[in-house]
Amino acid sequence: MIDLLKRSVPIRSESAMVEPPKIQFDIQHWHESERFIGEPKPRLWLVEGIFPMAQAALVAAGGGVGKSFLLLSLAREVAAYDGSWAHAPYLFGGALRQQGVAIYVTAEDDAIEVHNRLNTLGEIPKNLYVIPLPDAGGAVPLFAPDPATRGPAATAAWQELERQLKTMPELRLVVLAPLQPLCALDLNVPENAQFVCSKLAALAATTGASVVVSHHFAKREASNPEQAREAIRGTGGLVDGVRSVYALWNPKVGEVIDICETLEVDYQRGCVVQGGVVKANGKANLNVTTYLRDRSGLLIDQSKALRCANPTEEDLLRDLKEAIARAAVDGQPYTKTGGNGVYERRHELPETFHSVGKHKFSHWVGVLLGKGELVAAMAEGSKMVKWLDVPDGPVANGRACFRLGHVGRSSPGGKAEIIEVDLL
Repeated sequence: MIDLLKRSVPIRSESAMVEPPKIQFDIQHWHESERFIGEPKPRLWLVEGIFPMAQAALVAAGGGVGKSFLLLSLAREVAAYDGSWAHAPYLFGGALRQQGVAIYVTAEDDAIEVHNRLNTLGEIPKNLYVIPLPDAGGAVPLFAPDPATRGPAATAAWQELERQLKTMPELRLVVLAPLQPLCALDLNVPENAQFVCSKLAALAATTGASVVVSHHFAKREASNPEQAREAIRGTGGLVDGVRSVYALWNPKVGEVIDICETLEVDYQRGCVVQGGVVKANGKANLNVTTYLRDRSGLLIDQSKALRCANPTEEDLLRDLKEAIARAAVDGQPYTKTGGNGVYERRHELPETFHSVGKHKFSHWVGVLLGKGELVAAMAEGSKMVKWLDVPDGPVANGRACFRLGHVGRSSPGGKAEIIEVDLL
């Protein structure tokens, strides 16, 4: 694919090729009372609450933290995902919601490094494309100063990349990692940062994919979300110009030691990394995710393990919502009370919930219903609105498919699964 990156690409001034931009809309076509009526369309997510579809996003971290490997893992999961809610993997602290073609362009890792990392992640899916630029002609700038005006411009390489991406069917994710080697512009200049972000946003809008670029921190320490946002290299226009910014940082040593003790692992420098959305336009998952680095260098989400060790009520609400959503997908939905109530079936839930009282369950379900994170739905053949589901789940949308059998566990404390009954 992308053979344009095997050769030197001259910069072509966009201003020399096209007329000055004109307004592309008619105000009369955007009358509020006519355009914005009824329920708004739900936002589509690549990773729920983290990376929106058809939008540009930024992932930032210090050097060597592990952002590139984590993004490669995301690309692989998008390409391998079967689309089932029950099997949705969690990445960057959210559930994967899209399946399809994923393209990962790396300006730093060569083919050997990419191959080693992909082998670590498992079977390589057919919908994954990885372009290691060191073995594909080297990194060519996608954005550079216009030779005539010295203002920011897209190069011929960007135009060819954009053309190829628009021809890819079922494209869901494009990763450019990292941004700096692919950009010959000074990103400390607001005009340059805004130009780059506008091009990334336009690519996302025209392809419908989530476009994610990685970027480095400036040489400053960050140990929480606020410091991480301030540490992102370049002008604030880079952060402000994308829909979502996710940062990774190293927590302070004392916090790392406590986390290692909780997880019962040996402390090593750099073994614990935290991450989260540090900027979002609109609704987003603002929880901090804690990662543990494995032997291969991949960051593994340990948030659930930490919540189980010392859960807060917010943690329990999140886990209860997830369990209710998965039960609906699996064809064994819960009700608030009664024979199918969450209390009566609490032993199907994670072990943390086994000793929770009936009134506490009723309260928690009421809280989730009140927030709109859960809904009560009516299924075919039922005369009552009682089955619990998330708003975009199958039961809530009239696609309930009840399965015979009972809920069992493959191992003590393991994941709940449906044990089907053969009715012959």
